[in-house]
Amino acid sequence: MTCPSAPGKVLVMPKPRPAPHARALADGLRVARKAARLAATEVADKLAWSQSTISRIETGTRAASAEEVSALLAVYQVTGERREALLSLSRDSGPWWFADVALQSETLAQYEKEATKIVAFGVTFLPDLLQTPSYARAASSALRRKLMEQKRFVAYIDEGALHRQVGGPRVMANQLRHLISMAERPNVELRVIPFAAGAHAGGAYVLLEFGDASPVVYLEHRRCGLFLHRPCDVAPYLRPTMDAVALDPVRSVRLIESVIEARAQCGDFLGQ
Repeated sequence: MTCPSAPGKVLVMPKPRPAPHARALADGLRVARKAARLAATEVADKLAWSQSTISRIETGTRAASAEEVSALLAVYQVTGERREALLSLSRDSGPWWFADVALQSETLAQYEKEATKIVAFGVTFLPDLLQTPSYARAASSALRRKLMEQKRFVAYIDEGALHRQVGGPRVMANQLRHLISMAERPNVELRVIPFAAGAHAGGAYVLLEFGDASPVVYLEHRRCGLFLHRPCDVAPYLRPTMDAVALDPVRSVRLIESVIEARAQCGDFLGQ
């Protein structure tokens, strides 16, 4: 199935990049080879393949069949669950990659390192990259906050996440103040979607944009995640959709400040 395009419209195609599951397979095979302490030339000799074949498989520019992956894993002496996970990636050629979060976490981390801009949306909880350690532990979420020093980061936060108590009053007090502190950074844009906006099309997702390639969307659930990379699948998650209902950065900070003030007056933040 291919994505439709507007008739008569000339599209400038961005630089192609491996699909997320192909990227995960390439990274996994490269890590396995290095763990086996084998050079690409040695692997090529053992399998009677060209060195360029090994290189293209490890960069994701060439799809590896299940038989080829099986041969590589035999050379690397990879067995058990890890072997089955990598083999499953070689069989997954569909437009989406739906898999266990643990299996996808390394690929997501690599995308975040390469992205020029990260857009996150939080409904139930605040976006991972904006969480304090205490809030993250209470929400059972992994953190990658070191990226905040390097990337342009845009966060859309549903007002409900500001009121939902996670980890107790002390944790929430620190978390809300942390949001205001993060919003002062020049590379961070914080946008709150107020209750007054009513129903909206948001959900929990991360949009990763690249300077020379198509964007990728990651949807994370409790134990599994879904990568979207086709333009027609990514389009509904692009920024203009949320800008129409979100407050601007200045009014967003004011709303957070009002939540802090209201909770303090109610005694929620006593003893902070």
